[in-house]
Amino acid sequence: MNIRQRHFIKSSEIKALKSEILKRYDQKFVDGLFPPKSRIEVIITEHGDTLYAINNELKLWKSKEHGFIPVLTQLINNRIRLKKVVVDMGAIKYITLSGADIMRPGITKIDPLIQKGEIIEIVDETHDRSLVVGKALYNGRDMEALKSGKVIKNLHTINKSDYIWKFAKEFK
Repeated sequence: MNIRQRHFIKSSEIKALKSEILKRYDQKFVDGLFPPKSRIEVIITEHGDTLYAINNELKLWKSKEHGFIPVLTQLINNRIRLKKVVVDMGAIKYITLSGADIMRPGITKIDPLIQKGEIIEIVDETHDRSLVVGKALYNGRDMEALKSGKVIKNLHTINKSDYIWKFAKEFK
């Protein structure tokens, strides 16, 4: 991944950034990302996406298509939480290795409060480990009622071919 631009934002701009994030997430989410006296670096990629490094740690990604998405390392390290969908062990290789979207038959548990279009966390059933950040294509109750089909768009996963994951691991 090539970087087009990289700069720090002023402390006066942080409040506006937090307000923009609060349109999609709650205050607990924002507080988990932004400790007091945060220093925020903005990184604009060749793909036109914007990454946010907070206190020298890559934490947030603003996709042109999907808006603000937490970097998976934040979920893995339990710094923030999202509504969850649990997948069976058979689905893991498809969603992590090939970046496949999440199909209804591979799901064992769905948070019924999930709203269509919401950014959610996909975890494995054995270890409750975060594997994917996805976008719900249906609300939770509708997902539960389905027997087949794609129900979650895979946005970001633990795979070396996921350029955000790779960049987060190499970020300094």
